[in-house]
Amino acid sequence: MRRRLPPLEQIEAFIEAGRARTFRDAAERCALSPAAFSRRIQAFSDFIGLVLFERCPGGVRLTEAGRRCLEELEPAYVELRRAAASVAGSDPQDQSVRLSLSHSLAVGWLIPRLDAFHAAHPGIELSLRTQRDASDIRHGNVDLGICFSDIDLSGLSSQPLLAVIAIPVAAPQVAAEMQAEGGRPAGRRLLAASQPPGQWRWWMELTGLRIEPDATATFDLLQALYEVAAEGLGVALASSPTVQPHLQSGRLATVGLPGARFPGGYQLAATPERRRRSAVGAVWRWLETEARTTPDLSELCAH
Repeated sequence: MRRRLPPLEQIEAFIEAGRARTFRDAAERCALSPAAFSRRIQAFSDFIGLVLFERCPGGVRLTEAGRRCLEELEPAYVELRRAAASVAGSDPQDQSVRLSLSHSLAVGWLIPRLDAFHAAHPGIELSLRTQRDASDIRHGNVDLGICFSDIDLSGLSSQPLLAVIAIPVAAPQVAAEMQAEGGRPAGRRLLAASQPPGQWRWWMELTGLRIEPDATATFDLLQALYEVAAEGLGVALASSPTVQPHLQSGRLATVGLPGARFPGGYQLAATPERRRRSAVGAVWRWLETEARTTPDLSELCAH
């Protein structure tokens, strides 16, 4: 006699697969090996008696039957988890999520988006810790983090979040003068972040341009770098996710020189156990959505 419902772990695997970009990502969220995760998906498909996924150039995607199944099951699954937590008397802290990221990314990218987050997830209390490395993620002091690609994320569940384009910018008056002079900042001070080191040298190698600066200066915080450039004190090598507020306000402008794409960019990371928490998963997916709508200035890159 056929059971009326498939096992809950199979439903969970299907919902995670429907949400994620790849089966591998979904398997990590369920803390399963890819092989074990695929077996759950196959068992669920066999139980339902429908083809739920189809292969595509990027991996797999939901079929029309799969989309209908996800639309029907996901709300019931979320409500079941909520009810189970309520009956079990879960600690209210389960709805708090701690996120670590650099000060500059917090100020330049995340904080302007927090109103949208609270509107989308009013029940989740999101707190921020400004830290560049992954130590708090590994030690459990935060639930997830956003780290630059030079940070070791081995052993963590991670995926690319934001591309980073390094683009020369300056105060509007300086930018106008440079464009009138053909775009070369010769004789002007070059400004850059201290991490990763040697950014202007890397930019020159990638773009094939050679610049003889009047002087150079580095800053621990990108926001300090942008403020100095906005005062007309040099040409800054800006980072595309964090410089947008300064460009949009008109305090900084591009100078007519090409951008260069940093290898790796920003990564989203958490331990597999923390990533399985429903509130952490909600924040993770919201960050993915925001990243997809973030302009990255790639059209300004050298080709």
